Amino acid sequence: MNDLLIFSAIGLIIMVLGLLLLKREKRLFKDPVTTHATVVNYYNYIDPSASHIRTMYTMAVEYCLPDGQVIHAREQEGSTNKKYAVGTEIDIVYSREKPDFFIVKGDKSRMRILYGMIVTGILMLAVGIITVINGG
Repeated sequence: MNDLLIFSAIGLIIMVLGLLLLKREKRLFKDPVTTHATVVNYYNYIDPSASHIRTMYTMAVEYCLPDGQVIHAREQEGSTNKKYAVGTEIDIVYSREKPDFFIVKGDKSRMRILYGMIVTGILMLAVGIITVINGG
C-alpha cells in the first residue's frame, strides 16, 4: 500500500512538473522570432545517468537580434551526436521574452518530452489509484 502511494505521488509530481514546464514553454514561444543562426561550437559532457559512459553534445549558435545585438547561446538539450557541422547556417526560433532561449525551427522533441512526462505521470497516478480502489 505504501509503495503504491509513493508510486502515485511520483506520478503526480512528474505530471505537475510536465504541466509547469509545458506552460513555460508555451509562454516563452507564444510570439517567437525566426532567424538564421550559425553553429559555432559544440560543448561535450559525460552523461552520468547512462548505464554506460556516453558523451553528450550541446550545440552553440550565434545569431543577431533586430537591434544588432549578437547572441551566443547554447541549445537547451543535449544529443549523442553532433546534429550540424560547425559553420552550418540553420533556421532557429527564439523567444522575444528571453532571446538566448532558442529551438531549431521545426524541432518538436522538447514538446514530445513534455507531453511524455505528463502522460507518464497520469498513467502512474492512475495505476496507483486503480490498484488501491481494487484492494491491491
